[in-house]
Amino acid sequence: MTPTTALVFLRSLLRSIGHLLGGRIRFPRSRLGDVLELPDGSRFVCYRETALHPAADGDRTDGVVLVFRLRGVDGPSGETLRGVLFDPVANVATPFFAGMPGFRRKLWLAGTRGGEFLELYEWATVDDANRFVGVLRSLLAPFDSLGAASFEVVDDDTVDEYVSGRRLSWEERGDPRPSRERWARPAALGAVAVLSLVVGYLLWRVRSRADRSRPPPEG
Repeated sequence: MTPTTALVFLRSLLRSIGHLLGGRIRFPRSRLGDVLELPDGSRFVCYRETALHPAADGDRTDGVVLVFRLRGVDGPSGETLRGVLFDPVANVATPFFAGMPGFRRKLWLAGTRGGEFLELYEWATVDDANRFVGVLRSLLAPFDSLGAASFEVVDDDTVDEYVSGRRLSWEERGDPRPSRERWARPAALGAVAVLSLVVGYLLWRVRSRADRSRPPPEG
């Protein structure tokens, strides 16, 4: 993680905390438990939705959708790494991502086949989406061994337009749907943990530079 990326993390996290305190971050439940089937036959269950209200730049009409997909590696080792590393990171990431400029909405989906994830974002502009992609690539760098990640920015304003425009469809399920409370505490703890790591990293960088600039002791 570079100092620039660390500063982006810190600013976004602080902005998210402000959104949380102001009641702007919402967790809609209308899609929870529904299944989205892609043209290749892959099926994904929506297990969380995060939305910013009112939406960022809500009066603009040039919104875009970012499609992020992760195809995990096969085998017990890949499954273990996903369970120990990737899943917890994904579960506590909401407080950070919601603070990125231009964020509007995100649907979290897990594949019915283990190790596959699909995330559908709504952003205010193409620049906002591409900025987030750059940060997300940096965040996922330690997980390269878990599989292949792909990103696609499309012109649809909303996730619903994206789904209908590609003749995809939601399949409603009768299973009990997860509640907001299930994720509230992990998300809050994750925000504190990430904030601590970022601040610690920045302090370490400042101290390292100060040590390097200090003249060596006289013999």
